[in-house]
Amino acid sequence: MFIKPNIEKIKNAGQIDRLIQLLNHRKAQIREAAVIALYEIAGTNADVLGKMRVLLCDKDTKVRHRTALIFARMGDAGVIENLNEIVAHGTVNEQVEVMRLLPHYYSKENENITKMLALALKDKKPSVQIEAIRSIGEMEIDTMAFYLLEFANHSVAKFRLETVIALGRIKNPMGVDVLIGALTDSNPEVRKIAEESLKKVGTDKALGSLKDAPFMLMVKNMNESVSKRLTTVVNIGKQKKEFGLPLLHKACYDDYKNIRIESIKSIAILKDNSSLPTLIELLQDKYYDVRIETIKALTRFNSTIALDALKSARTDPNTNVKLEAKRAYAALSSRLNIHDKSE
Repeated sequence: MFIKPNIEKIKNAGQIDRLIQLLNHRKAQIREAAVIALYEIAGTNADVLGKMRVLLCDKDTKVRHRTALIFARMGDAGVIENLNEIVAHGTVNEQVEVMRLLPHYYSKENENITKMLALALKDKKPSVQIEAIRSIGEMEIDTMAFYLLEFANHSVAKFRLETVIALGRIKNPMGVDVLIGALTDSNPEVRKIAEESLKKVGTDKALGSLKDAPFMLMVKNMNESVSKRLTTVVNIGKQKKEFGLPLLHKACYDDYKNIRIESIKSIAILKDNSSLPTLIELLQDKYYDVRIETIKALTRFNSTIALDALKSARTDPNTNVKLEAKRAYAALSSRLNIHDKSE
């Protein structure tokens, strides 16, 4: 019969050699406890660290991951591949821990770190994605602004909040339109932080939007009743107020279908290429009439991007949408003088 070693007692007694022996224990939980204890009492000893490092290749996943996380707390660049493994295959708690460690112990200049954060953003678990967004903001990685834009209109307010916070920290002008749109977010905290983030970004466009009285009146109207929001999005198009585009893009995610439809119509009038990503997303709207209006809007753009989107829309499950997409695709391809050889 084997007696389970009392790791806590051994640690308190400072028996480093005994803990090193236990790194080879047959039970994974003992090896894991031993490496944690060694870090706590001898984490600055180079010889001890060398013995601990062996567990980075342990046959047990949990032991390998815990050892990697320990070395990560020392900013060890040699465990980045191990951390990447955790982000790809670890438990939620392990993944979150990696995200929280990166801003404190690693540099944003390391390309592998940005790749790791990009991987975490694609994770299906919300807690992992949110921590990745926070880490990008804390590390002020301005080159990752593009990745954050994907979460600016997330259905969960927590995602939108963390995104506007991060965009304010990294100060990339690419995020200005999204932040301007966030001034009309349905969540008051998101609206407040969006204003603060625009001030942090500090570009002429960011600061100008906050000082522009007519624009801020539009923002005010977009934060009020459905009828006022509807009137505002219609007027932006009718009066060709291009500075209102960020508000239209945000309104395309409004809970009310009619506001989304009128926003699409106004976007079609303004015909600014910055609207294309929003329109392409709206081809997935749950209402067929929103998708039809989106198709009509896309035909206004003399763009191969719009043409490709219309080509995909021809397979829509709704017959009316499918027919509209086929007509629109034929019209735009003719206008662009592009003919599909597979047709």
